[in-house]
Amino acid sequence: MRAILLSLSLLIGTAFAPAQAQQAAPLPGLTEGVEYKLIEGGKPYRATPGKIEVAEVFGYWCPHCAHFAPLLEQWQASMPANAKLVLVPAMFDPNDAYARLFFVAEGANALDATHDRIFRAIHETGELSARTATIPQLTAYYLRLPGVNAKAFAAAQKDEPTLQAKAANAREFQMRSQISGTPSLVIDGKYLVLGNSYEGLLANASRVLKAIGPASKKPVAKKPAAKPAKPAATKPRT
Repeated sequence: MRAILLSLSLLIGTAFAPAQAQQAAPLPGLTEGVEYKLIEGGKPYRATPGKIEVAEVFGYWCPHCAHFAPLLEQWQASMPANAKLVLVPAMFDPNDAYARLFFVAEGANALDATHDRIFRAIHETGELSARTATIPQLTAYYLRLPGVNAKAFAAAQKDEPTLQAKAANAREFQMRSQISGTPSLVIDGKYLVLGNSYEGLLANASRVLKAIGPASKKPVAKKPAAKPAKPAATKPRT
């Protein structure tokens, strides 16, 4: 299996404003060039306060991404509480129809209903073409999927400024993170995860998350001290 680069990052920042770039530091207990590669000037895709971005750069047309998707979903359950997984559609082609429809589905809150189904339609059932599907064809297919609200989908598709801003942000993230293939994982915007297999990539991603810092734990609320019991009333002696 060819070596695959994985990159993790979190989505959603206010008005898609980029986070400030921070100098990446070597990770204790790990070796750069083995488990990860430092991204000079790297910054998150859409930073979430208090969370470590874990983002996958993927393409629906990519067979490796289709094979990796169920493994990534299983691995997500093992992430620490202070990490969050986000999906970033690859923008090697600025006019990628699948990337655009991903952003439309995201705007319509339909990704849970569409993400896995699009992979299956391309790589299992052959309902969709990996390379020649058009935006009208994809739109018609998305609207047939259970769980897709037609009105919300249409509204998201008409919001051209937001779609263009999302596409530009994804492309900028991909370029500054030096993404050359999919699937790729970038952690905290600074660490491109390395590995020679899907399982190896996920294992290294876990090591990077652990090296960055332990999961934050909510303080356990202390129960108020019990009040001393009142002495039982005694009858006066006669």
